[in-house]
Amino acid sequence: MKCPMLMAKLKERDITKTIIMPKSKRHKYERVKQLPNVTFSEFGISQSPYLYPWYDNRYESMEKVLELGCGKAEHSLAFAADNPGNLYVGIDSKSPRICVGAEKAMDKGLENIFFLRAHIERIEQFFIEHSIHQIWLTFPDPHPKNRSIKNRLSAPQFLDAYASLLIPGGTVFLKTDSELFYTYTQKSVELWGGRVIAKSDNIHEADDHPLYARNIVSAFEKAARLNGSPIKYLAFQLTPQMYTPFG
Repeated sequence: MKCPMLMAKLKERDITKTIIMPKSKRHKYERVKQLPNVTFSEFGISQSPYLYPWYDNRYESMEKVLELGCGKAEHSLAFAADNPGNLYVGIDSKSPRICVGAEKAMDKGLENIFFLRAHIERIEQFFIEHSIHQIWLTFPDPHPKNRSIKNRLSAPQFLDAYASLLIPGGTVFLKTDSELFYTYTQKSVELWGGRVIAKSDNIHEADDHPLYARNIVSAFEKAARLNGSPIKYLAFQLTPQMYTPFG
């Protein structure tokens, strides 16, 4: 027989979880929809990439840089502040995370950064071919299980997409604390036909890599370092004509 007092407590806990815990996220979701520097993607609705704000005539001469899975966009915000001549687009599927980054950008008066809420699998719908100068993968989910390898952001289908978006000589940068993802990406790029142009097993112990890759430390990166995880770094370029499929 179930104890009425216990059931009441469990019910109260469930109500608290339902009503109080998600409250902050719900508020951010409502706020982010009103922010002028955020674009939402919607399934079933498509438009020409030329119509998105990052292709406005004001930004025509600016180099365009994407941060995929940007979270709160700590890297993109720092990049935008240090490089006012470039245009940055932070992309993530989570509205609450984007809300934090977008509001910080507005608070700082940064006019050279936009945010896109979208799944990375659809990235080619939002950008013109060969118009992107750099793509940053900052601590992506390593998807360690074999059944989810296809979801790794350096899996072949993602490399295909990056190659279609990057200008000739454009570069993809990776920061990760995952040895699995770091090793997989090097092999994936090699089999795809790309070229690793720089790498480090521990960027914070290396002196020959760009300062912006080492000096921008996100909250996630700080936590990883406190846990003793070295931060790994890759820079690679893709050449579509050299594609070699897995298997």
